[in-house]
Amino acid sequence: MRPKQGWLGCGTARVFDQTLTMKSLKNFCAAVAITFATMTPASAWWMSSDTGMSLSVGAGSYLLNNEIQRAARASRKGVAGGVSTAQLARTGFQRNGRTAALDMLVGYYPPAQRPQMRQGFLELHQQYPQVARQLGVPTNDVATGLASFLAGAYMAYNNQNVSNSHVKPLANQLRRALAAERDFAQVTDAEKQRMYDATVMLGMLMATTQVQLQRQPDPMLEAQMRQLGKEMIEGFLKVDASRLRITSSGMRIV
Repeated sequence: MRPKQGWLGCGTARVFDQTLTMKSLKNFCAAVAITFATMTPASAWWMSSDTGMSLSVGAGSYLLNNEIQRAARASRKGVAGGVSTAQLARTGFQRNGRTAALDMLVGYYPPAQRPQMRQGFLELHQQYPQVARQLGVPTNDVATGLASFLAGAYMAYNNQNVSNSHVKPLANQLRRALAAERDFAQVTDAEKQRMYDATVMLGMLMATTQVQLQRQPDPMLEAQMRQLGKEMIEGFLKVDASRLRITSSGMRIV
């Protein structure tokens, strides 16, 4: 029996071989892991107080209350659970030509490292539409970005793949939770783009590294990525990373 293909399957992994070698990826991920591991919660990107990025924390906490449980049950029944089609569409946005998220992520690094980090993050972002098509999820959608971010963090923490079939339900679950959040209606397209771009790039980084580790094991890099995945999951959901499960019905906390 063939194993289930993960959300970065062999075809996608070959694309990354053309852009990020294992050596450069190892250096890239180590720099990311060190940078984000040394941040305090108040300075981390998901806690930015002046943009819609701060809503990702609110969304994370929100997922743990009764509303997300109702959304999950409604999703299994194939109904909207009191959330209108118009509300669900709010997670999408029209892109502009700005690179706010890229600039923000790169800005955490010393000036000498920024050109390399910018190129690495940019390549990951450019490859994401191909991955989104593979997953059956829309691009330029905050719920899609958050789902890919959580899936990538889960992969990094557990050093195991996430099935393609699990990501779309996760995105739908997140979309319902965000749509039901009244404050989310006030988020501008520019803020949504910044949140989406950042979560896509970080999710792709963690998922791509996990795929490479399956092919070329590296205990030190695996440990660094496990720590990075832990930081991301716990920073977003405010629960121990070991409690997160991503299944065919979305995410749950055990």
